[in-house]
Amino acid sequence: MATDLTTDEGLRQACESARAKRSPESHANWTAKLSRHLSRVREVSHDEFLTPAFQQYLWEDESISATGMGHVDVSEIIKSAEIAELLWNTKRLALPSDPGLRGKALASAWNELLALIGKTGGRIPWLKMYRVFAALHPRDFTTIAHHKKLQQLARKMGISKVVEHPLMLHRHVLDRLDIALGSADGSDVQWLERMTLPWDLYVTHVQDQGDEATSVAGPVAGEEVLKPLPADRRRRGMLAIGGSLPTVRAMIEFAKEGCKREDFHDHILSINPKLAPRSVGTNINALIAEWGVLKASGDELSLTPRGEAFLETGDPEEVADWLLTRILGFDNALYLLRDGPRPQKQLILDLQQVNPGWTSSFAPTAMINWIKAMDLAELTKPGILELTERGREWANKIHWSPGTLPPLETVKPSTKAPNDAASQASEEAPDSTYAKPSLKEIVGTFPTSVLFNDTLVGRLDAGLWSHQRRHFAVLTGLSGAGKTLLACSYARGLWSKEPDSANDKGLLVVPVQPGWHDPASLLGFVNPLESQTYVRTPFLDFLLEASLDPDRPYTAILDEMNLSHPEQYLAPLLSAMETGKEIELHAQGDEVDGIPARIAYPSNLLLIGTVNMDETTHGLSDKVLDRASVIEFWDIDISQYPSWAKSGLKEEQVHRIQATLQQLMEALRPVRLHFGWRTIDDVLGYIRAALDGGFIGFDEAFDHAVYSKILPKLRGEDTPRLQHAFRSVQKILSDASLPHAGDKVRELLDDLTHLGSARFWR
Repeated sequence: MATDLTTDEGLRQACESARAKRSPESHANWTAKLSRHLSRVREVSHDEFLTPAFQQYLWEDESISATGMGHVDVSEIIKSAEIAELLWNTKRLALPSDPGLRGKALASAWNELLALIGKTGGRIPWLKMYRVFAALHPRDFTTIAHHKKLQQLARKMGISKVVEHPLMLHRHVLDRLDIALGSADGSDVQWLERMTLPWDLYVTHVQDQGDEATSVAGPVAGEEVLKPLPADRRRRGMLAIGGSLPTVRAMIEFAKEGCKREDFHDHILSINPKLAPRSVGTNINALIAEWGVLKASGDELSLTPRGEAFLETGDPEEVADWLLTRILGFDNALYLLRDGPRPQKQLILDLQQVNPGWTSSFAPTAMINWIKAMDLAELTKPGILELTERGREWANKIHWSPGTLPPLETVKPSTKAPNDAASQASEEAPDSTYAKPSLKEIVGTFPTSVLFNDTLVGRLDAGLWSHQRRHFAVLTGLSGAGKTLLACSYARGLWSKEPDSANDKGLLVVPVQPGWHDPASLLGFVNPLESQTYVRTPFLDFLLEASLDPDRPYTAILDEMNLSHPEQYLAPLLSAMETGKEIELHAQGDEVDGIPARIAYPSNLLLIGTVNMDETTHGLSDKVLDRASVIEFWDIDISQYPSWAKSGLKEEQVHRIQATLQQLMEALRPVRLHFGWRTIDDVLGYIRAALDGGFIGFDEAFDHAVYSKILPKLRGEDTPRLQHAFRSVQKILSDASLPHAGDKVRELLDDLTHLGSARFWR
């Protein structure tokens, strides 16, 4: 029969039982080590305290409790003199005798520390923060560094009051022990006993010690280790859920206070209305059995302590114990990656050996996508997976050799995608990883009417794939030469082997507008009049889709990207693609209207910008140029223009137009006033329309076409090169019998000579 810790007598019996079950030698070693640690922190001088060496000791020492369930890197925190000074002031803080005021003083210092750590840009080391504060003020803390474990113990002890700050829960637990056992005297021995007793109570009377326990007390007092289930008792894979971790949190938010299964069913449908009824049930089962964040009692659903912790922090660390010990293949994947980078295709094959029933790549790919979504692994090169810092932390918790299922008697290849919820999730977990087509294959998909120099296409391809994350190229140069057409054709070529390539799923053209002064133009924003509404953009939706489909390339084309300053509206993306950190979408903390506060930069996102340089555009800053491969696009071959044969004009007229435009191109090329295929299109279209009208003959129509489509771009300051170009153009027009255009160029030459500059418009 379970001991009732809510009564004084029951709590006293529980304490006696906990003391009796602990190893005397192990506990003596722990308390001796703890005593030495607390003495050193108590007696250290100000100057030594501020040194990096002591800060390293303070943050990394495991005398109070081990961080066996998480080893967050604190190197940047240790370097901060401001943080060290704050901790010294906290150590010297004269705490009031009143418990409430005492707790508030510590909470204030905690919040200051949290703000300073936030500035370092790394993850929050929650467990180590608790240890540091316990070392600075040991008589106000227990040795349970994990807040949710302390919360479980507090509930078991009957402490149900609302805690103003997580730190104050330590004080409530200690006060409850004082009531049942009497106040500890002033000796260090008594205080060390009282400080460590809550951990023994947790291990003995709260932590599940049965077969279903995910973690158990370790061989050293104050530590715990994971307890894996054998392979044949584990959940076979993980359901891919659209929206990833933010969606899981949005789902379980509804069950925070408990709810009926039917109501929870409706809530999931409100998040994803496209789910089939059976798929909704599968989602609920996944939250219970695959994530361990939800529990069912009849028709009632409620959060587990793990679910409460994950809902509160959003940190995948809260579900690490469950995923590593309860999900078949999850530990295998991290264990294999622990040996070094691995091709994703190979990891899929490896996981298929874990469960011979995974005859297609669907289940392994879904699991790998979850591993990437939780920032445990990333593609450091195309198709190559490598553990992140967080991933190495998780992998180091695996102290066992992950198991596999025995071979099936008969293994039949899967001939169709899984049905029900799995088919709904196939977009998030495709059956195969993306393999980039060869450049020859990509070019082979270009329309027959599109002719680009092979070297130019090769330069674009190399520029986009020269870095494992920064897939960013800028096409600059001649207006109307086909920069956007080349970018679109290339993007479609990347998807040529995909079943949904025809609908341009992996392509988005963004026409950049003047006046984009901040990222809201691309990434949307929280409605200032209605804070629960997010104003979305096509680019934001495209970005989120790319992040959910990491094994296929998504190409966004920023058309005329320098009509505004790219370093302003692209700022979050430029920063994230350089550092590998998350893209911040808004600063609200939680999701707003389904949009998370931040997402990891999708390494499958390709950006291609097109640039024209004239008086209406802006130059590109070094911040942009440092991240992009710039491909100049100045030369076209007029003879390669694909529509000569379809111009609708007589052969001799086409030859005349082609020869004259070729001469004009050669004359204007040295001063970069030449033209592209769009201009050729317009010249032919103008002549054809004029002849169809019947009032204008070919010669006059050709003259007017050159005048209106080529000459308006002629401009510049008086230089020998420009003088030579204009004179050459004048002679070409004269020889071609285009008098109207020739007269205009003569005016421009006069302006150059007498005014020092010339413009078509004056």
